[in-house]
Amino acid sequence: MEFPRWAIPVAAVMSASGLLLTGCGQETTGTQNAGAGSRQSPAADPSADPSAEPEVKPATLEVANVDELGKVVTDGEGRTLYRFDKDTSRPPASTCADACAKAWPPVMTGQGEVELKGVDENLIGKVRRPDGQWQVTLGGWPLYRYAKDASPGDVKGQGVGDTWYAAAPDGKKAAAQPQREQGGEDEGGRWAGWTVIKVKQDPALGLIVTDGKGRVMYRFDKDRVKKTNCFGDCKKAWPPVPFTNWKKVKVEGVDRKRVGFIERKGDPACQLTINGWPMYYFAKDEQAGDTKGQGVQNVWWAVSPQGNRITTAVGGGGGY
Repeated sequence: MEFPRWAIPVAAVMSASGLLLTGCGQETTGTQNAGAGSRQSPAADPSADPSAEPEVKPATLEVANVDELGKVVTDGEGRTLYRFDKDTSRPPASTCADACAKAWPPVMTGQGEVELKGVDENLIGKVRRPDGQWQVTLGGWPLYRYAKDASPGDVKGQGVGDTWYAAAPDGKKAAAQPQREQGGEDEGGRWAGWTVIKVKQDPALGLIVTDGKGRVMYRFDKDRVKKTNCFGDCKKAWPPVPFTNWKKVKVEGVDRKRVGFIERKGDPACQLTINGWPMYYFAKDEQAGDTKGQGVQNVWWAVSPQGNRITTAVGGGGGY
């Protein structure tokens, strides 16, 4: 593979990133989500040279669909990556340093190769920054994260100052896409394949928890914290809300510390919990916002943003 003289190539590899995950995508090193327990980071190597530069881990570039923008490039944690109009691509050069680099952290790479998933390796390179570290480039353009993007999938940096734009997989600026007239936020678009948790105002129940399509979530009085007692016919009537993995969780209106999961036998293998309580749908809820499961058998309840049951009965139809 031949690169222009202005680009320093980084070959792609498709090996594992080194982050150990359980079947539900839970990290087994470092700090874990409070709902799934915690683990302290390993102690530092006492023989390590304290004056040595910290080793920069190889970067990961992936492709994700964003509802407003189409396909964009993200890092291994699902965070959107951006390019800066005041930089140059031929030759590659970064003009973002000091305070700019704090607001827009550069995507750095160490001695290892960049891991790619859906990105053309021929477009990948790196450029040396003034501090001597190497920054990843895509199509010659240095890549950055945006500090105000709080969650994977956020694109708050798009269009900032008319100079910052999400990077498309070809290295160009991601462009605004036509809005869909129908379908939920995570339906085949921005959050497809994610666990999306939102809050909506129900006229009878107040604030209740839903998914990205507006489907209401319920909890079951016969469950216990972090334990499900809904199997067989119960599971058919009350399908568990699946939990994808920690890299693909989008939360709006609920404290992220209350979000967790339990492992189940069968499909889904992992079930979402709010404040420790397993979450379910009701099979008879036909449309977004339906609350037909509310109060069924006096044991099934819609859920508040705090994970508490809402005992105002507006449904009460048959079922479990």
